[in-house]
Amino acid sequence: MALRSLVLFLCALVAPPASAEPSADPVAEPVRGVVSGVVTDAETGEVLIGATVYAPDLGRGTAANAYGFYSLPVPADSVRLRVSYVGYVAEERVVDARDDVRLDVALRPESLGEVVVEADEDGVGERPEDSAQMGEVALTGRDVQGLPALLGEADVLKAVQLLPGVRGGAEGTAGIYVRGGSPDQTLVLLDGVPVYNSSHLFGFLSTFNGDAVSRVELTKGAYPARFGGRLGSVLDVRLRDGNNEEVGGQGQVGLLSSRLLLEGPITDESSFLISGRRTYIDVVAKPFIDAAQEGSDEQIDPRAYFYDLNAKLNWQPTERDRVYLSLYGGADVFGFEAVDTVRSCAPEDDCETEEDVYGGGLDWGNLTGALRYTRVLSPRAFAALTLTASDYRFEVGANVEVGVGTDDEILSRVRYESGIRDLGVRGDVDLALGSGHTVRFGGGATVHRFTPGALSLSGEIAREGIAIDTLLGSSRTLGADVVAYAEDEWRVNDKLQLGLGLHGAIYTTGGYTYPSLEPRASAAYQLLPRLAVKASAAITQQPLHLLTTGAGLGLPADLWVPADSIGPQRGSQVAVGLAGSSPSGRTTWTLEGYWRDMRGLVAYREGAAFTTPFDDWQELVVTGDGTSRGLELFVQHRTERLTTWLGYTLAKTDRQFDALNDGERFPFRYDRRHDVSAVALYQLSRFFDVSAAFVYGTGDAVTLPVAAYEGTRFGFSSVDAWVNGQSTTETTVYGPRNGHRLPAYVRLDLAATWYFRRGPRPHALSLSVYNATNQKNPFLTTFDTEYDYQTGQRRQKLVGVALFPVLPSLSYQFSF
Repeated sequence: MALRSLVLFLCALVAPPASAEPSADPVAEPVRGVVSGVVTDAETGEVLIGATVYAPDLGRGTAANAYGFYSLPVPADSVRLRVSYVGYVAEERVVDARDDVRLDVALRPESLGEVVVEADEDGVGERPEDSAQMGEVALTGRDVQGLPALLGEADVLKAVQLLPGVRGGAEGTAGIYVRGGSPDQTLVLLDGVPVYNSSHLFGFLSTFNGDAVSRVELTKGAYPARFGGRLGSVLDVRLRDGNNEEVGGQGQVGLLSSRLLLEGPITDESSFLISGRRTYIDVVAKPFIDAAQEGSDEQIDPRAYFYDLNAKLNWQPTERDRVYLSLYGGADVFGFEAVDTVRSCAPEDDCETEEDVYGGGLDWGNLTGALRYTRVLSPRAFAALTLTASDYRFEVGANVEVGVGTDDEILSRVRYESGIRDLGVRGDVDLALGSGHTVRFGGGATVHRFTPGALSLSGEIAREGIAIDTLLGSSRTLGADVVAYAEDEWRVNDKLQLGLGLHGAIYTTGGYTYPSLEPRASAAYQLLPRLAVKASAAITQQPLHLLTTGAGLGLPADLWVPADSIGPQRGSQVAVGLAGSSPSGRTTWTLEGYWRDMRGLVAYREGAAFTTPFDDWQELVVTGDGTSRGLELFVQHRTERLTTWLGYTLAKTDRQFDALNDGERFPFRYDRRHDVSAVALYQLSRFFDVSAAFVYGTGDAVTLPVAAYEGTRFGFSSVDAWVNGQSTTETTVYGPRNGHRLPAYVRLDLAATWYFRRGPRPHALSLSVYNATNQKNPFLTTFDTEYDYQTGQRRQKLVGVALFPVLPSLSYQFSF
């Protein structure tokens, strides 16, 4: 029924109106021809996603899609086109449009060290009032690289955290909480493939290598119907295709990690890109650790590093066809192995030496792949067919070997693992029906394999010949979803724009089936030439849940589980606002108010943990609801030398679970009433630029103890101890959940970059200062007990553990 309704809706979108009255509005004029093509970088051949193609004399335009393709029907014999992209020199072309015309445009990037270019005075798409879509912000790879970096490592998610309505978790972490939602409610895509854990180093850095990123687009509100499966927002990260003009590369050496990228043409029709990144904390620290342990009977070998690899192949056999292969692999490894040498000597015997080996650790990682075929079906139509695969795994374990190599050797191991694996296919079609009227439709299917948690115990006693191998809580669950969607972007006249969409899905797992119809709607009405009022609404459903540990640090132990008997998360959100720009187009601004309703949220029961060896994870959780409402202001200003933006968010987010906090509503852990971010990037000269980022936010909500008392402990004690009052325990009583606020979060980051040349290639030296004012922002909180010897009373004091003091770093970027 859901898919049938979707098909009827699609037919209604594509079908022309039954009747139409003549109009003087240029939007309604008959179309003569269609100008279409691909916008690329003149130096590398990279497609420019979102490039603007505008006809100033006709007052209409379009934007290039995710593959650089544009299609613009025009009602004129001859048309003047202006093609522009931020960071590039705009091009103007005059085209004879009496017939369909193919016009590929290659834009020249600004010279070395240039941060921005002058804004397009007439461009559509760069002005927020020219689109019905709300809550959408795009950043280029240049934007990300220009921001101050933690330990010299430019990071995509930390750049996104500087936008209004978006905040991070604990200090230093790279997770994102968008408009009061949890991290699982944001669909994170890497070249169209879902990424289930997007962090390295326990969340301090993201999995996205900034050198390989082409464009990052965040949609916070009623996101387009072509996306689905998440409750709140979409973060779409697109990688570069690779230079098809010449072989070259670039890299960076920093204090935390180094990275290297190599790209170039394979043939005249194909290109490649390979990039890698790795930390060398373990390599640098090993000589110092070995020196400290010299002569000791106990030798410890720690392991602590992460790595990631990106590879992309791009083949264009014809002007209309293109094939992409995009691969990613990354992992974090943390652990240790210790060898304890024990010597025993008897008076009548020689000394014997035994070794006890013990160790443990955790590791997690992602593998993703996408094989995509695109074709220009006609000047009006573009199609893409994509095969995707994704694999996320997490493992933690420990092992002990006593008496290694002896007859009395005892071996024991414990391991916990979880993960999720996807295999999917989807097809998408973009169709330009007329000037200012574009329809998109498509669909796909995905098969999921969940491993919510498996705890294995194994051991061996050599002398007795006993082996133990036990598996607890192992449960692999299969799930599948089939989706279809349709979107209609329609410029009704020169005042009104509409965006309509419907996302239909059928999700099945564990004998349960959940169909959904999720409408999306947005509208923009021009009050003045450079001022529009906007509104949007959406209903969404999420068939996956993320079980988060109580620490709330975004640890990889957070578990992805399917919506079985508990059911999926469901939500709705509406937004209204204003959008405008200055006459020059250099300054743009948006003001949006939103309201979100979230149902079917899950959380662990009090005392439950991710290693609890139950077959059914659903026995460990409770369900509840949430609401979020807020007001966001975003102002951005670009000139030839300066890029700056200011974001402010006023928000309130809460949760309600019948089994938590006595059923009363409580603030979300990362509820932040006020959030301010200010960013400035300034080019002092062709060879030197500086940047700064300032963040202020209301302190996080935490739960504090209000009392403690001693009581009798029953069980596992002797009767005498119980009678004599010697079997007691202290019980802590906690106040309202998240009822206390930590101090405000304040941070100022600074950076300076010097560009120079060694031979024909550009190089750069960057100095960054993270937390320049040395604020003690807590990474986590703990309690310290103080004892008053005069009164005999004890008090607990909340102590914040700060992770990063003022932290300077130096990095060197090179190219070849």
